[in-house]
Amino acid sequence: MLVSWLAGGAAWGQTIFWSSDPNAVNRTSVGQPMDADYRFELGVFTGTFVPNDTNKTSWAAHWNVMQRKAYDAAEKRYDGEFTPEDNDSPFIEGKAVYVWGFRGDAAAGEWILFRANDWTFPNAFAPLNYQWFAKNATCVIGSINLTGTPFLMQSAAVTNAAPPTTTWVQWQATNLANEPLNGANDDPDKDSVSNLLEFVSGTSPKSAGGPPQMPIAMVGGFLQITIPRRIDHKATLVVEVSSDLTTWNSGTNETEVVSNGLMTLIVRDKTPFAPPLIRRFMRLRASLP
Repeated sequence: MLVSWLAGGAAWGQTIFWSSDPNAVNRTSVGQPMDADYRFELGVFTGTFVPNDTNKTSWAAHWNVMQRKAYDAAEKRYDGEFTPEDNDSPFIEGKAVYVWGFRGDAAAGEWILFRANDWTFPNAFAPLNYQWFAKNATCVIGSINLTGTPFLMQSAAVTNAAPPTTTWVQWQATNLANEPLNGANDDPDKDSVSNLLEFVSGTSPKSAGGPPQMPIAMVGGFLQITIPRRIDHKATLVVEVSSDLTTWNSGTNETEVVSNGLMTLIVRDKTPFAPPLIRRFMRLRASLP
């Protein structure tokens, strides 16, 4: 008699149900209803980093997302179901789990960050389910009322701090849903700006607005370009320089970063604009990582 035993993964598992109450009053910092531009993420912070009101500029760099859900403005809630696959770092058992809700960019946004004491990353192989409701949480920033009165959630205004990273795939799913011209090089609004450049600069791919302004100035005898971009929109940006519009060069031997700000990237040419070079050009090349 032949007896065989087949072992497989995910024999147990569990699901984290994380949500807010439907049809609740949820407000911005100025008392307006939360809208469909809000996103809520379930995640953990790296290592021993603990978020607080004074270190907001470092939150995004330490944030590790498990799942993102859009706010449903019609039902006035967010609603997610996440099933952990393993306990690999940083999602180790017992790690504090947070919900980060946000809208806007790094210059001006609305944030709410909260957790409850028992929201810890589970053993990924334990046969348990979890229900984590916003009303039971305590805020790091923003406000929550258990009773839902006068509101359940209210976000806080935040400036000069980057929200969680948005990938091209996430942005594409939100901004180009049901759009056949949804590729990086497509231009559905016919404004001569590709979807990729719209993603980089944070403009709408379905509302014609013309190319973003990228002024090139002479600074100390060197050309310098200022690129408007959202630091939370993950893309690879390379500035190239040329003297003849035929041969283009890039890299640290050719250019230097003057400023890597939250909303702009400033890059300077390392070759002086002076005789015998009487022509000098700069351009931006964007790609997805």
